[in-house]
Amino acid sequence: MLGIARKLTSLIEESCLLAAFWALGIAVFAQFFFRYFLNMPLGWTEELARYLMISVAFLGLPVVTRRGEHIAIDMFVEMLPEPARPWLESIAELIQLAIIGTLAWQAWALAQLSGQQMSAIPLPKSVIYYIVLTGLLLNLAATLLRLSDRLRGVSQEARP
Repeated sequence: MLGIARKLTSLIEESCLLAAFWALGIAVFAQFFFRYFLNMPLGWTEELARYLMISVAFLGLPVVTRRGEHIAIDMFVEMLPEPARPWLESIAELIQLAIIGTLAWQAWALAQLSGQQMSAIPLPKSVIYYIVLTGLLLNLAATLLRLSDRLRGVSQEARP
């Protein structure tokens, strides 16, 4: 059952990320095309592209966390004896959980306090804070699953 939930979560995460990425590409292309070929710049595409870039970054967090593909300097980890490495990686994931939890808490607070509207798009700015919060919460879940797998001795390479 947990395997099905992981696959479904993975599919949802990657689908949302792919949709945001394609929307970003379309917005940037529309901005370029209308500005330079039709000489009629669209005012809202720049703001949309900015918010979609933020969305891609935060919706991509759980995907790279699940795959274990974050950029890391593992020179010191490689110098440790083999039995000590999982402990250090578990400590690093606990620190990561604390940081992600703090960021998620702040994103929630910002979403609640933000009463501003986006300047060119008729949406509240809290929408982007909720997207950031969603990415952080999914990243929190992915980190918890990785830590759980590590503590149970499940191979990290076996995860899609």
